[in-house]
Amino acid sequence: MKLLALSLGLLAVFSSTGNAAPTDTSDGCARSIAGQIINLFQSGQTGYNFAKCEKDSSGNGYASGIVNFTTRYGDALKVIEIFKQSSDYDGEFDDYMDTLQSYADKESGSTSGLSKYCDAWEKAANSSRSFWSAQDSVAYTEYQEPALNLAKRIGVQLEITHAVMYDTAIMEGPGSGKHSLGGIYDATNAEFNASQPSTSSTNDLLVNNKYRVDEIVWLKEFLKSRESLSESDSSDSIKTYTELINNGEYNWESGKVVIKGPDGDDTTVKCNYLS
Repeated sequence: MKLLALSLGLLAVFSSTGNAAPTDTSDGCARSIAGQIINLFQSGQTGYNFAKCEKDSSGNGYASGIVNFTTRYGDALKVIEIFKQSSDYDGEFDDYMDTLQSYADKESGSTSGLSKYCDAWEKAANSSRSFWSAQDSVAYTEYQEPALNLAKRIGVQLEITHAVMYDTAIMEGPGSGKHSLGGIYDATNAEFNASQPSTSSTNDLLVNNKYRVDEIVWLKEFLKSRESLSESDSSDSIKTYTELINNGEYNWESGKVVIKGPDGDDTTVKCNYLS
């Protein structure tokens, strides 16, 4: 599983990048707000940093860009390969392609031979919107799309549930391992069976283990499972979503939510695509 020491999160689906990632407005606000909540607690700001690059503290090589694409697991290489196809590419990564491919193939966290890698990443991010778009595309495919597909499969209706699942895919990884999105989903489902009540305070029911389960009841259990299984620093996000649930803020028709930031002050987080 990809362990993420995130400082900035989730793709900037609604940034002015001419992005290649799809924008599904049915859950777009959830995606936008989830990304900004991750950013806020990891970096103290809601904005996205496409140029960020540093050695990863979890041993995953270099971590860079909007979802900490790593050299160990090959998602950084995927970004670069897309960028190389654009007219903006100026050979920034030519000296590193063989090394990056080797480390991705072996899932190696080594940084040997990559001494100027961060310089190349920062140069590309600061000079090319095509590089931003490449990051958007890979972040969507690798992280957001798995969460979106899972949400659709079980019939998620509430924006807060969409947001929690996106947040989990980014912070914990989108895979099926015990500590990732899939594992947390399975652990949550194990708590429900045919004896569970199907009445719903929100009129939103999920298809869970072939049974109908109240979406908010399920979401609360999901957050409990995530808290016990998480291998990332996600306690602030879990606390924030729990408070939103307790306040009955399940959908965000106004296009914004007010949460407690890392300094304890109220912070308004708005959907990027709304004025």
